[in-house]
Amino acid sequence: MSNILRIKRSLISVSDKGKIVPFAKDLAKEGIEIISTGNTFKELKKNKINVKKIEEVTFFPEILSGRVKTLHPKIFGGILANKLDQSHARQLKQHSILEIQLVVVNLYPFKETIKISNNVNKCIENIDIGGPSLIRAAAKNFLSTAIITDKDDYKKVINEIKKLGGISIELRKFLALKAFKKTMQYDNAIFNWFSNKITKNQEEYLLLEGEKIDDLRYGENPHQAASIFSFNNNKKRFFKQLNGKALSFNNLNDLRAGLSLLAEFKNPTAVIIKHAIPCGVAETNNIYNSWMKACQADELSAFGGVVALNGNVDKKLAIKLSSIFLEVIAAKAFSKEALEVLNKKKNLRVIKILGFKKFKKEKPQSIITMPDIFLVQNRDTSNITKKNIKVVSKKKPTSRELDDLIFANKVVKHVRSNAIVLAKNKITLGIGSGNTSRVDSVNFAIQKSKRANSKNKKNFLSGSVMASDAFFPFPDSITLAYKAGVKSIIQPGGSLKDNLVIKEVDEKKLSMVFSFKRSFSH
Repeated sequence: MSNILRIKRSLISVSDKGKIVPFAKDLAKEGIEIISTGNTFKELKKNKINVKKIEEVTFFPEILSGRVKTLHPKIFGGILANKLDQSHARQLKQHSILEIQLVVVNLYPFKETIKISNNVNKCIENIDIGGPSLIRAAAKNFLSTAIITDKDDYKKVINEIKKLGGISIELRKFLALKAFKKTMQYDNAIFNWFSNKITKNQEEYLLLEGEKIDDLRYGENPHQAASIFSFNNNKKRFFKQLNGKALSFNNLNDLRAGLSLLAEFKNPTAVIIKHAIPCGVAETNNIYNSWMKACQADELSAFGGVVALNGNVDKKLAIKLSSIFLEVIAAKAFSKEALEVLNKKKNLRVIKILGFKKFKKEKPQSIITMPDIFLVQNRDTSNITKKNIKVVSKKKPTSRELDDLIFANKVVKHVRSNAIVLAKNKITLGIGSGNTSRVDSVNFAIQKSKRANSKNKKNFLSGSVMASDAFFPFPDSITLAYKAGVKSIIQPGGSLKDNLVIKEVDEKKLSMVFSFKRSFSH
């Protein structure tokens, strides 16, 4: 068989009619017969293109409001016939079936419809049946048939027909692969909609569909490959890079950690992330003050960090941000003057967050792969407020301490277990993360606070609060915190030794509340 497929006859049935008229005119000029359906037929006819209605081939009318028009042996026989099989040729002749060498189909706009309509019947009517069948048939038979599903491929095909007298096997393979991807994505969208809207049964199956947007330089380490993929064929990114080197895997992972934490806050807040762990967080009355306080909380760790801000960056703030080495600065917006300052650092990645609301509203699942299986869990969306905590100590926390407890608890959710956060005035003072002992995390948080405030002669931790992501198994952490100056504590509770811990709190005349929500993050 020749590498070049000569095109004598084509079937065109498209929902998206963009570019179809000039393409069909080019086909007609090459002497290719065109068969068409419904509105596509009308569009081609209106533009004075010689086209044959599908009923003239099938001798059967479109029925059921157009639901059935191409599903006929005279159509599918013409598409699926294998030119290398003599019995196929005999059967085509026996049943007067004409070969169709080119199929041009794009599908009913199902994904677009479900985005704008909650009308179930309307959505169902946009589930294409004949289209995917035609696409799969032509793609399966790529040795004898060519399939076009993307209007951007019209030019490639017509250029080959004009230059080569037909379509090459290489292009047919490319088009077939693209076609199978198209039907996979289409079926995936229908399945997800059906399971969410019709059966309400989302937990039995998980279909992941991703399309590569870009390759990254490498993964966490130079010997690991890494790429960015988009979900559900949506190439939109939640950010726009305004300056600096290309984002790395680690940059994006840190950015994820920073924005997930930032989504906990409504007031102006600055978050500094180092190796996917918060090292400084502050919530104040303006974004400039928040950055200053967050940086001062652990300036040593902030060096080379990723900064996330839920406000706009002006020139004043940009000058401060550029005064230390940072990998990434992400914010809702940057003034022109701010960008002039930041862009002077060619390697500094400046990121405008376009989809910040997604981090607040959406509940992305986290996935861990293992041999033969993968683990899936929902994001921790627990929300601890003053209304759903319980004071378990004799002493009650003050109003200021309650505010700090809620603040510290929001941060501790995003710190690696065993996690401890020391805070005062809605500013982190010390963060203990990723230790195998909770006592070690308390000690680590205290030491980091002392290091950050070594020039301060006063006990900076005096009057501070402490948040823990899980219960205290013994009173030893409480004793350490008390000696450091902590006055109030928030923890989930639930330990067999809760009574001993509460007793220690009462003896030290501290206050403590239970949140009843553990927030391990590994």
